[in-house]
This record gives sequence, C-alpha cells and structure tokens, in this order.
Amino acid sequence: MGAKLYYFEGRRGDAEAIRMMFKEGGIDFDDVGVSEDQFQEMDAAGDLLFGQLPMVDFDGFKIVEQPAILEHIAQLTDEKGGKNKYLGENENERSTARSLCSAARQIRRELLHMLQVGSVEAKKDFKDRVIPFWFTSIDALAVSSGDEDQGLGDGVHFTFGDLAIFEVLNAISYALNVGVLRKYPNLKEWHDKAMRRSALEKHIASRADAEW
Repeated sequence: MGAKLYYFEGRRGDAEAIRMMFKEGGIDFDDVGVSEDQFQEMDAAGDLLFGQLPMVDFDGFKIVEQPAILEHIAQLTDEKGGKNKYLGENENERSTARSLCSAARQIRRELLHMLQVGSVEAKKDFKDRVIPFWFTSIDALAVSSGDEDQGLGDGVHFTFGDLAIFEVLNAISYALNVGVLRKYPNLKEWHDKAMRRSALEKHIASRADAEW
C-alpha cells in the first residue's frame, strides 16, 4: 500500500508540483494516468472528491486540491524528521507557504489560459501583464534568499509554498523561454538555486515529455 496520485494521462498540469513534492519528501507513490473515459467512470462511481483531479489516495484517505495535497505531503515529510521543514519553522511561515500556493495557482491559471488560446496576442498579454505583476512581487520576496536561505519571504526553509512557486516558474520558462526570469535577478537566482536541489534536479532531468 502507499500513496496513489491520479491525474489525466500524458499531462503535467496541477499534478506536477505534487510529483515534485513527493520526490522532495522521499515518499514513494504510484503515478496513475487517467483517460477521459476512466475519469467519467470514476466520477459516476463516486470515486472522486468534488469530481476533480488531481487526487491523491493515501491508503484510503483521499484528498484533492493541489495546495491541500502539497501541505499534507509536507506534513508527512516533516514527521520523518530532517533539517529542512517543509511546513516552515512556525505558523507564520506556514501561512506564508499557503499564500505562495495561492499565488502559484493563480499564475498557473493564467498560464493555462495562454496555452489553451495559443495566439500571439495571448502570449503577448501574458508577457506584458501577468509576468510583470507577479514576478515583481515574488522578486521582492527573493531578495533575502541568501546561500543558507532556501525559502521566499520569512524563514530559511524550502516550504511546500516555495515548491509551488518553483514549479509554476519552471512551467513558464518551459512554455516561453528561460529568459523571462532575467529581468528579475533575485527571482532568477532563487529559481536556479531551487533547481539545484537534488530531488528536483533528478525529477526534471528524467521526466518524460508531456503536455502542461
């Protein structure tokens, strides 16, 4: 028995940060690809919560919504012990992580809209409106992220919120180009430092090509 991650087959989407969190935490899981027909069957059988994916089944405990799943995996990881605290050192840092998850989710919605529309105009709007609005704020949080500081904002730990932000930045860089971070030097430095985390680096290097 163990954790099972259910998401649409051949897609990274909202499940990719969850995969990364499992890898970061050193927690084994089954990555179960779900076809559209299987999704409809699962929904009709009442196997889904709120009729949506991603969903993770932790030995019978089912949970949906990416932020909640990330926080739960962070809890399980911290219970194992270790220097890094994925929930943060205290409630203030945990609340910051939740805020970062919310920001990452909003950015991802904008990114998916751009990819779905697929027009030159949509890409231009994303670059001219979405990136400056969000990246400027996140760059400010990254200012204090020194060599020993792995997180954004208060605290030195790499939290589940930091991971959510990293994943969406990685997705944007992949969809557009790495150069989108160059105008935000603090953010780029933080992103590059997170990219060198062993588990994330191995996951990104070995993952199969897939749609976002």
